[in-house]
Amino acid sequence: MEYEYTKKFKKDLLRYKTNEELIHILGKKIQHIAKTTSTKDIHELVTIRKTKAHYRIKIKISESEIYRIGIAVLKNKVWVACIDKDKKRFYKRFP
Repeated sequence: MEYEYTKKFKKDLLRYKTNEELIHILGKKIQHIAKTTSTKDIHELVTIRKTKAHYRIKIKISESEIYRIGIAVLKNKVWVACIDKDKKRFYKRFP
């Protein structure tokens, strides 16, 4: 599947650029998304708020470090929309 980053995601990523472990895991997740042909093949993908186009992926680095990635799927294109550590802020901003 094709993928693109939104401006919001790029801005969010700057906030966490010093966390090398997160960047490494995030790179693996994005590569996995690029290789897949459908959303069923993406691991740990959960639908958000009963929509068919918005999903989230949790990245758990430790008990205190849990990040959420917001993804929107439109036709055959995946938009990586946002990333956040704070659960309330993530769900307030996405979708």
